[in-house]
Amino acid sequence: MPETIITVAGSHQLRHNPERARVRIGIGFEGSKRDSVLAATRAAHESLTGSLETLLDEEAGPVITWHSEEIRVWGQRPWSQDGTRLPVEFHSAVFLDAEFDDFEALSEWIDVVSIREGIAVDGIEWLLSEETKAGLESEARQGAISDALTKAGEYARALGLGEVTPLSISDPGLLENPGAVAHGLPLAAMARSAAPAGGGGMELRPSALVIEATVHARFSAASPVARS
Repeated sequence: MPETIITVAGSHQLRHNPERARVRIGIGFEGSKRDSVLAATRAAHESLTGSLETLLDEEAGPVITWHSEEIRVWGQRPWSQDGTRLPVEFHSAVFLDAEFDDFEALSEWIDVVSIREGIAVDGIEWLLSEETKAGLESEARQGAISDALTKAGEYARALGLGEVTPLSISDPGLLENPGAVAHGLPLAAMARSAAPAGGGGMELRPSALVIEATVHARFSAASPVARS
């Protein structure tokens, strides 16, 4: 008896509160003298890295890790309103990233550093620990497979067919073209939240992170064998 092929997409979504936060801090100065701009940048940079070192503990936190780019200094000659070139102005920039596992400690640290001259909070990325992330991704994948199986079964029953038999399963886009690389939403989405510059007792209230998995699956089903 001929079989009917049923192809479906299954998905599953979970939510989990962030466990870590990666904050990005920018430092920048400008002035007519390169040495002065560089000195101010170095002083602010050393102040920030020093404060991070006092909080750094890879196991206990509140700072799990931090990283800094190299300081960049460059000059530009702006144009005046009457079209003449003005003297050279020097600019500097350097960014630091620090990962916190204590949001209260992060809020307090931001309150202190963001009021300093030349320093601005560029943004906050909310994260999960690697262990939590791996567990939730596995749960989401299993949920997506279960959803695909449920859909296929519903289609089969609507057509008057028997039980479905799995034939293949893949990440999105690979079932039709096995040599393709799947493109789409990442399995674990990380929410970003902008942190305003300046003090004032910022209270961080991150939204729950969404962990989502999608699979494409193919099943076969045949009409039930009539009993004699």
